[in-house]
Parts: sequence; structure tokens; C-alpha cells
Amino acid sequence: MSTRTPARHHRRLTRLAAAAFTLAAVTAGLVGVSGGPAQAAGCRAAPYSAKFGAADYFMQYDGVEVISYPKYPSYYRTTSQCRDIQVRNTGDGVDFGPFYACVNFYGRSGCNYWTYVPVGQWRNLATNVKDGTKFYIWVRIDMGKYYGFRAVGDW
Repeated sequence: MSTRTPARHHRRLTRLAAAAFTLAAVTAGLVGVSGGPAQAAGCRAAPYSAKFGAADYFMQYDGVEVISYPKYPSYYRTTSQCRDIQVRNTGDGVDFGPFYACVNFYGRSGCNYWTYVPVGQWRNLATNVKDGTKFYIWVRIDMGKYYGFRAVGDW
């Protein structure tokens, strides 16, 4: 049983156009990639290496989902800007909640280990990663409890 109220559901449906665009961009695997060497809580300040997320405003999913970023055949690649692979949960904790994330290194069949990423926090998913390493980020979120998640990554 979902914990979402009808009022919250209605409020989100009124922004359907924006949600549809976001969902289409995420589904298509479109991510913003840019860089900058300034220091921050991660390894640099915005703009970060990537921005990603998912939303289920139509409530098609009611359970735990695992989503891979970026979408195949693309992959992320570590840079000399950071030694670690880090993500920050930029959700609001109400509709866009906490999630678990891990790193799936290119050519491997599974991820390293699942890390809990609470709202508003940075978490290291892998440390001391060699520059130029190819990888994916897997995100596990309970879509029965939240509409989705939002995050930025730095590597």
C-alpha cells in the first residue's frame, strides 16, 4: 500500500508537463556532463560530473527498482578532478527520497557494494579509482514510497 496522499498526488499531476519532460530525458539517458576543479563537500563545487534521477508520477511502479546510469551503450569515465566516485542525493525527502547506490565497473557483471545515500548527503561509492576508469552507477529506490530520486555525481 502506498503512503502517498491524494492531495500530494494531485499536486504532482498538475506539473505533468515538467514531469513528462524529466522522465523522457532520464529514459533517453540524457545527462549533463561538465567539469570544474573548485573544491567542495564532494571533490569540487558545481557543476558536477553528472546529474541524474528518475520519477514515477504515473505510479506505474510499486516496489524496489534498480536503475542504471547512464543508459547502455554509454558509460561514465573517471577524471583527474577526483580520486573517488561520489554521489549526492538532491531530493526533498518527501517525494524524492533516499536511495542506495553502487558502482558497476565496465565489463563486470555486478556492482561493488550498496551504499545508503540519505537526502542532502554526499556518499563515496568507490575510493582511489584510477583515472579513465569506465563505470555505471546503479541506483536502488523504493518507488512504492517515493515518486523517485534526484542526484548529482562527481568523479
